[in-house]
Amino acid sequence: MQRIHDHYKNKGLRVDGMLTQEVRKGDERIGFKITDLSSGAEGWLARMGESVGPRIGKYNVNSKELEEIGVSALKGAVERSADLVLVDEIGPMEMTSSAFRDTLAKLLSAGRNVIATVKYGSHYPEIERSAGFAEAVSLEIFRDNREEVMQRILSIVDAWTERS
Repeated sequence: MQRIHDHYKNKGLRVDGMLTQEVRKGDERIGFKITDLSSGAEGWLARMGESVGPRIGKYNVNSKELEEIGVSALKGAVERSADLVLVDEIGPMEMTSSAFRDTLAKLLSAGRNVIATVKYGSHYPEIERSAGFAEAVSLEIFRDNREEVMQRILSIVDAWTERS
């Protein structure tokens, strides 16, 4: 998603939303950070060793920062007229927050151009009931098809932005 963000920012498009990235200490993944693409605010989505927040696997979700940064980023994307909205990602950690789920549903029904990554095999009513779900394009990404999928996404977004 970072490549998509950078590509379209460099083309002068307004890109809103949120990105998630893993944080490593040496070879060990210790957690995930989230970034609001509009404000640049960054915080912990989840990390090991925390004792507060919902537990997903070996990580505890930082509900406070998820809502202050992630939910705020999605609310801003609903309110502003960005050319493209990125939501990376929609998975069990993010979906522990009812505010995230509610705001995601509003975003997906707001008629915005949205690219979202969803954990494979997940089924979330907030997505499946949204107004845009019938028009959604689903792509599975594997290590050996990443570049091909990237090119497909770029061509889809280019078509969206040409219509705008």
